[in-house]
Amino acid sequence: MSGEIQISHLHRTIDDCKDSIEIGTPGKGGAIKVYGDASDPEKFMRKIRNAVELRKRAQEMLKEGDA
Repeated sequence: MSGEIQISHLHRTIDDCKDSIEIGTPGKGGAIKVYGDASDPEKFMRKIRNAVELRKRAQEMLKEGDA
């Protein structure tokens, strides 16, 4: 052995948010796209509700001039 150390590694991405749903249109209040796992509908619905609430808040900020 020459005292050299050989390091090898593997990067692996596991994407558990493989499904998506798009709601709205860019010209009519904004579109949002939410990624989730359709096999866990409760968790996916929470993400959708949160995204819709964030879009609503962003629209309010624009109307008030805060953005």
